[in-house]
Amino acid sequence: MEMVKSRPPRVNPAPPGGRLDRQRWLDAGLQAVAAHGPAGLRVMAIAQQLGVTKGSFYWHFRDLAGYQAALLAEWETTRTRRLIARVEAAGGDATARLRALLRAVRDTEERLALAVRAWATTNSAVATAVRRVDRRRLAYLARLLHQLGWSKADASTLAHWGYGAWLGRLALGSPRLTSRQLELLLARFAPG
Repeated sequence: MEMVKSRPPRVNPAPPGGRLDRQRWLDAGLQAVAAHGPAGLRVMAIAQQLGVTKGSFYWHFRDLAGYQAALLAEWETTRTRRLIARVEAAGGDATARLRALLRAVRDTEERLALAVRAWATTNSAVATAVRRVDRRRLAYLARLLHQLGWSKADASTLAHWGYGAWLGRLALGSPRLTSRQLELLLARFAPG
């Protein structure tokens, strides 16, 4: 009689301090991508970092591809959707919202932004997510610039150039912008 190996039942691991939740896996995965690119997404290494077994990983994710998809969704949600929502919730006129956006962008995790873009060059699902994020960010920036008084065409052009400059600044490893520099940029976005 042949023995059939079955997959062990899922056990919800309980590290010291309580249950390890899905968010901690996502945060650790984004940190791994920022530090090492997609090669840093090694389940055992992240599990050891979190102080759990890899069984914890399988409690939350079906496989590495599912984990990667969840990481992309988390990146898109936290670095774009929630950021825009926070800027909008802060309220104010277009100038105040653009100022809030520039400050938030200044404070983003730059290594992660670069790592995800590098990953997109070798993975079509990541490239699709990056294009979707870029479209959303560009549309939001163009909308703010249009509200400042630029025509839709000019606002779109300025949004593309401004966003491209931000990406270039990341690639160059330029120092973090000061508040004075942000105000200078803001003044340049005002028409007239």
